[in-house]
Formats: sequence, C-alpha cells, structure tokens
Amino acid sequence: MAGGADSTRAAEPLVSVLICAHAAAPFIEATVRSVAGQTHRNLEILVLDNASADRTAEILARLAAEDPRIRPVPSRENLGAYGGLNLLLDQARGAYVAIQDHDDLWHPDKLRAQLAHLETHPGDVGCGTAIVNHYEQTDRFLRRRQPAQAAVAWHTSLVFRNGPERYDLSVRVGTDFHFMRHALCGGRRRICNLEAPYVLRRLRADGRNLSSRWIRAASARDVFGARIGWFDKLCLIQRRLLPAAWVDRLVLDVVLRNSVLTRDQMRADPILRAFV
Repeated sequence: MAGGADSTRAAEPLVSVLICAHAAAPFIEATVRSVAGQTHRNLEILVLDNASADRTAEILARLAAEDPRIRPVPSRENLGAYGGLNLLLDQARGAYVAIQDHDDLWHPDKLRAQLAHLETHPGDVGCGTAIVNHYEQTDRFLRRRQPAQAAVAWHTSLVFRNGPERYDLSVRVGTDFHFMRHALCGGRRRICNLEAPYVLRRLRADGRNLSSRWIRAASARDVFGARIGWFDKLCLIQRRLLPAAWVDRLVLDVVLRNSVLTRDQMRADPILRAFV
C-alpha cells in the first residue's frame, strides 16, 4: 500500500510550499499541519525560521521528524517576510510554488483544486482563491474575493508556476501585490481566482499579525505610493490613524457587512465547515 501511495505522489506535480515564520510558536503547528494534510500529497514544505526567539524552531524540528516533506530552514538573521520568501524561492524544487502565511489555515482540497486549473490552463501563471478573514477578538468571519481573472490574488492563497521571479525588496508597501502584478503577470490578467474560499486568514486578537507590524512601520508616503487597490490602501491609512478595533468595526458593520458570515453559516458551508 505504501508503494502505491508513493507512485501516486510521484505522478503528481511537485509543489513547493513556502512559509516564513517568526515568533510563531502559538500557531505554526496548526498552519503546517493544514499544509501537510492536503489531498495533493506531492509537496515539499519549506519553513524559514526567521530568527525566532521562542519555540518555533523546536516545533518545526518535531514536525519534520514526523513528515520528511517538511524542511525547516533556519536563519540567524530576520530577513523579513519577502527577503525570506526570496531565500526559499532559491531553494524551491517544485514545478509550482504555493505561499502560506505562518498563522493561516488551508482547506485540505486547496492545492488540488488550484492545480486542476493550472494544469489545464497553461496561459495562467498563477491561481488564487477566495479567503475568509477570522477576526478572533469578536469571533466574526468576513469572506473576501478577488476578480475571477486578475493580475493579483490574496497572497496567502497564491499558487504560481516556479520561475526566476523574485520579490522586489525596494517596494516597502504592497510588496506581494507588486510581485504578482509586475513580476508574475507583467501587468496582464494572468491569475485565475477560484470562487471557493479555501483559506482561513486569522486576524489575531492580540493584533500581532505580521501585516499589522509592517503597517505600523510603514510611512504615510509608503502607503500613499503603494500600487494596491484604493479600498485596501484606505484600510492601511485608517489602520495607521485609528485604533484597529475601530477600523474592523467599520469594515464589518458598514463597508462589507453583506460579506460577513456567522459561525452557523460557516458550519453550513461544505467548504468552510472545515475551519470551525
């Protein structure tokens, strides 16, 4: 039986999953297990420990001992999220690359659905999915989508064909959107975004998501000059000027209230029930 499983895995395209982790001990195990539990089995899971001072390295070593597809990559220096991704891209051997944040969760069928599209649509350079933001402090859920055919995707949902493209570290804000729009797509709409929400993005109650940290570090000039959508730019500006709880309330109760899901609605959805 093991031989049959190995043969099936070898027949599937190899996907390199890249995760940059920093001070991720409370949540990295759940994240990595959501990747390792994919129904698409032919994976290498590269996890950069970006100079963490907590138990991140210990947890990754234990997980790697359980599953040889998991490969921790230690760094004594904090390379940042995108410098870290460039390092992992240099080591990625897969025909495809998938990006995962260190505190988000994937549905088990995420990669299988995306590869089914990419293998039959050679003109697309990448594939994203819809996501659901979980606001842990209020236990509310917000469904977010990108256009079906676009030059961007939600970064934590992105799968793309492995190539020479790298993140431009001179871009201070919206580095991921710049990478997708310019490096991958060349300004054309070459990313397909699946309608199904295969990613749960955890917006932590302590406000210590990596995105929150770089928003606070970025200057107003960086934010205004970012090559991202105006709605997302407005949210970044508001987060610099207003308490995060106020911005979340504005988004959930006013701007995107029709996309808010209750926990019961999550349980009733055939895909989203996997996250609750």
